[in-house]
Amino acid sequence: MDTQEKEGRVFRFIVLIPHQDAILPFAQYRRELFAAGFHGAYSFPLSSPLAEVLKPLCKEELKELARNIREKTKEDGKIQSGLTAEAIFSEATSFFGPQINLASGLSLFPPSAKTKILRCFGEPILCAALIDSKSPSGEANPILPKPPTVSFRAASVANLVIRPLFPPATPDFSFEWKIGPGIWLPKFCHKPHEQNKK
Repeated sequence: MDTQEKEGRVFRFIVLIPHQDAILPFAQYRRELFAAGFHGAYSFPLSSPLAEVLKPLCKEELKELARNIREKTKEDGKIQSGLTAEAIFSEATSFFGPQINLASGLSLFPPSAKTKILRCFGEPILCAALIDSKSPSGEANPILPKPPTVSFRAASVANLVIRPLFPPATPDFSFEWKIGPGIWLPKFCHKPHEQNKK
């Protein structure tokens, strides 16, 4: 993808990408959303936006972010999905999908990356579709497909750049995107409980 801002604004995000095995159930979920009238069901890669950034994070910054995420999940290593929610993508568009139980925020990112961050998504969403932010999902279709429950330990973080193919006023969820090389979260290792010292 040509990432130059030659035809409108380019959006840049840092995303968490679950291992492919964990998100297989979402293929059917996306088909159901599309059939229910969610035309943006295939407009964003299946990932969880953690932050919108001015410029990409370097490899070392992504590595530190991956370590910080693993530290947040040190109890059992799992990241799980929950109820569906919406989060603003742009003035006219929102992310839609199940939230994940990973508390994101500026503190999750390395100090050197903080000047690059425009905003963080405090309760990240595993994006299943892009929707019209002026038309809440419940009003668009009161009978929504039930999302599958996803639980995963293996995931990567990466830079993502996305560009609308049409002017913002166009009622069409057409985007092109490119994902940079991913950095895997460190392997989760169970830590044995310390035995009481005699």
